[in-house]
Amino acid sequence: MMGKIFKRINQFQTIPMKRCLLAVMGAVLLAAGAQPVRAQQQQDPQYAQYMFNGIVINPAYGSMDESTNLTAVARDQWVGIEGAPKTAAFSFYSPVHQSGTTLGFTGLTENVVPVTQTALNLHVSQRVMLNHKTYLALGLKVGMAQFHENDQQFNTSDPVYAKNLTYSRTDVGFGFMLFTERFYVGLSSPSFRSLANSKKAETTIYQRRWYLQAGYLFDVNDDLKFKPNAMLRQVYGNGFQYDLNANFLIKNTVWAGASYRSEKIVNAIMQVQATKNLQVGYAYDFPLSNNLLGMQGGSHELMLNYRFSFNKFKVVAPRYF
Repeated sequence: MMGKIFKRINQFQTIPMKRCLLAVMGAVLLAAGAQPVRAQQQQDPQYAQYMFNGIVINPAYGSMDESTNLTAVARDQWVGIEGAPKTAAFSFYSPVHQSGTTLGFTGLTENVVPVTQTALNLHVSQRVMLNHKTYLALGLKVGMAQFHENDQQFNTSDPVYAKNLTYSRTDVGFGFMLFTERFYVGLSSPSFRSLANSKKAETTIYQRRWYLQAGYLFDVNDDLKFKPNAMLRQVYGNGFQYDLNANFLIKNTVWAGASYRSEKIVNAIMQVQATKNLQVGYAYDFPLSNNLLGMQGGSHELMLNYRFSFNKFKVVAPRYF
């Protein structure tokens, strides 16, 4: 069996990697048009600092960095509202020598009353050089999420809430990244296909999501850089939504910026390079409207990122994306 596996790997390696990535990209996009959309909507967690932790929405993001990364995010959404989302997430990825391959994993736990979600995902991405400045990367994700629905806390006679429920799903996602040292554009569907492990998950969990994102880094002067980012999101049943973001980097040490979401939400972001390896970030979201969302409190988000330097002779370059 192992002999057959290695034989297939060797056959695969004889195909030029660039041609292979482009072929896979075409096959996935064609398959996207043929997939049925089903069930009710289930939103992914929203992150204000996604532009510094892009692997949560695009599995190809890890290929943009040549360092080993560990990131943790804690988000308290709509402070003061009982049952509002509370999310804790982490991600880890690392390049595999000089192969152009990056391996990693992500995980999260989120509580939105009455449902608690726990998820773990494995990621792999491969990049190829298109020219001396430009790279193309393909990323794949597979993982499982478990949901616990604590319905009995409502103390109601309604039989729908007579017992607690536990169900799960398996997720498969993909993403592409085209990037240079100054620019990136990415297309991804982190929940491209979900396989339900129970009837409850089949009817309430799965919705496909699409993300299109881009950013560019400008040099204002020797001490100041400017990085605008934009993201377009599409979720079945919700149409298109967008995020517009602008960040300034001061002396390669402090990021300061703000974002506007189409849901009429503004967030302020600050990230500080505390040491050469450790970056600390904080974001605060607040709504602008007086609709239902406008009556909810703001949201706090804390992010810690550590970039490992295993070789003391290799400088850990600043991470711009």
